[in-house]
Formats: sequence, C-alpha cells, structure tokens
Amino acid sequence: MSGEDTQPPPSSKIESSSGVPASPSGPAQSGLERNELLARARTFLLSPQIKNEDILAKRRFLTEKGLTEPEIDGLLRELPSQVQVPQVPPRTYPQPPPSRLPDLLAGILRISTWVAGGSAVLLLVFYRFILPRLALTYQARHALRRQQKDLVLRLNKSLETLKDTQKESYADIPRSDPFKEPPEYRVCRTIDDILTVCEDRLDDVPRYTLLRCALAEFTAEGKEPTAQTLFERLRGKIPWLDTPEGVTYQEKIWQMLISSSPFVPSDPSHPESCTWSFNPPPPPQPSSLVSGLSTLQSSLPSPPQFPRYQHTHQALVDFTGYLTTQTYASSTFLRGSGYGVGGAEGNTEEEEVKREIRALKGLVLNRRSFMGSLHRPPSVSAVPPAAPFPTP
Repeated sequence: MSGEDTQPPPSSKIESSSGVPASPSGPAQSGLERNELLARARTFLLSPQIKNEDILAKRRFLTEKGLTEPEIDGLLRELPSQVQVPQVPPRTYPQPPPSRLPDLLAGILRISTWVAGGSAVLLLVFYRFILPRLALTYQARHALRRQQKDLVLRLNKSLETLKDTQKESYADIPRSDPFKEPPEYRVCRTIDDILTVCEDRLDDVPRYTLLRCALAEFTAEGKEPTAQTLFERLRGKIPWLDTPEGVTYQEKIWQMLISSSPFVPSDPSHPESCTWSFNPPPPPQPSSLVSGLSTLQSSLPSPPQFPRYQHTHQALVDFTGYLTTQTYASSTFLRGSGYGVGGAEGNTEEEEVKREIRALKGLVLNRRSFMGSLHRPPSVSAVPPAAPFPTP
C-alpha cells in the first residue's frame, strides 16, 4: 500500500495530542495530583482531534495513563455530545487498477516469438542461399591462392634451374677483364700523357688509368703517397676536378681506389691515412673454351705458302695460252678461206684435224716453257676448252 493508504493507530494519535504524562496509579498519589490528572484527561477527551476517535482506543489510552475504570467511565459520561455526534465512517479507498503484468508478459512473449521466428527465417535464408555462395567464393579464392603459390614455387624452381644451367654453360665463356683499358690509354704512363690523349674530354678517361698513372708518377719519384697526397696531385694537374662535376668524379675515383685489388693500401683499416701502391693485376687465365680452340688451331696443318706474285704469274700464263690459241685459229681460218697458202685444196676434214692438233701443241708448249719447275695446286684454266674432234 502507498503512504496515503497507511493510517496511524488511534493510540499514537491520542498520545501525540494529549498532554497527560505517563504516571502509574498507586495509593501514594496525592489528591491534588489526581485532580490535575483528571482535568488533563477531560481536556484531552474534549480536544477536536480526539473526540471523534474510537471509545475503545480512548479507554485503552486512559488506562495506560494510570486512570481507573470508574474514573474513565465518569469522564466518558461527562462528554455531553458523545451520543449525539455520529460516528465518522472509516475512510474508504478506491480499488487499485488491475495489474498489467500479464499483458506485459504476453507482449514480451509475443515479441520474443516474432524475433525468434524472424531469426529462424534469416538463418534459413542464410544457410540455404548465402552460405553456399560464400563457401564457393572462399573455395575459389583458396584455390586461386594455392595456384598462385604453386606458380610462384615453380617460377622460383625454374629460375634456380636456369641459374645453375647458366653457371654451367657460361663457365667456358671468357670473362671480361674488369681492368681492361682502351688502347689509346694503355700506353699512358703519366697524367700528362692522359691529358694529351683525352683532349679535354676528362669524362671519358678511365678512373683505373688515372689512378695507375698517378701512382706510377709517385713510384718514379720514389715516394709512397697517401690518399690526400694522391688527390692533391690529381687536382693540381687537372683543375676540372674542383668543379661540381669533378667532385662527383673524385668520389668515383675514391670508390675505385678502395675497391680495386691492384691498388694496395699499407693499412686496410685506415684507408684515408695510409699509403697506397700499385700492383699490376695478373693477366686473366684463358677459359677452357679458349684453351680448346687454341689447341685445335695448333693441331691443324698450316696452309701452304705461295710465292708473292704467283697469282699474277698464273694470270699471265693463262693469257699467253689464250693468245696462242687465237693466233693458230686465225691462221687456219685464213688458209681455209683461200687467202692463205694452199687455197681451198685438200680434204676439209683433214684441215680441221690439223688445226686442232696445232692449237693443242701450241698450248702445251706454252705451258711447259712458262711453268718450268713450278708446283702449285690445280686451278681452273682461263683458256677456253678446245673444240671437239669432228666425227667422220
């Protein structure tokens, strides 16, 4: 019940409204105190807050204050209006509204049913339509990733096989000499020689050649230069090295100096302050392919040596034979046509045979007179072939 529905007991209201002190009754009380107690009880009963209370509550309260039953009855009879004043009916309170908890529980149950049904439908749709597609997508991506991994592994394996094959195949190929110099700089011995050859094209000067010539100058002077002394010598003879491009070129020269094996420092742990010297690199060893080709070339027979003017002599011999053949052919033609000796008499076939014999005889005599003791491989003659013998 609420605070409005709670009603304090009559005794408490009576006790709070009365001014009668709680004193026990006894034979030792004096008459004055007894009269004062009765007066206070009478005043208490006539107070507006108490006169409408229940008689039993009033009687019980007065008994607790020490009044006797006859005194209480007398006080109650003294109340003139007690009978005429109607009893106040007890206060009635409206009935509380019916509880809405069942409706609330029913609504909660209904909402829970809807949520459960919707969740079941969503799960059914998810497992029936969405999950298979997600599974297929995942499997496809997994298969694609596995295929890519296999392809990468195959590519790495192929690259390793290719590298091994290249190492085996290129082992016989001659390697390029890292310290090979152009022919025009190979003969230089000093920095002045380099400046004479390069003609102000200092960018084209090999750094190896520049360092070699600079160290050669110090060696000729009997000195062992440090890196600082070496670069001072270079800057003194080549002012271009003080330009921004020259500073970059000096850095390249320094990298060449500390990374090339022909340039030997006296203290490798302090290359800036130690002295430097130059040891010419050994010639590169020929590869097995070059060695095999050299052996094959030496095993082949040397080509025959011919005199210096052999081809000219052969051409003259062939030309003389050709002229002789033409000469004999012209004389035979004149005799056969009636302009020469003998006219057109005799047998024509006999004349043809004689003409051919003379031509061959002149050719043989010419070759014997010019060739002599010359021995040479057979060659195609420039003399036109003789006409075949006529058939009878």
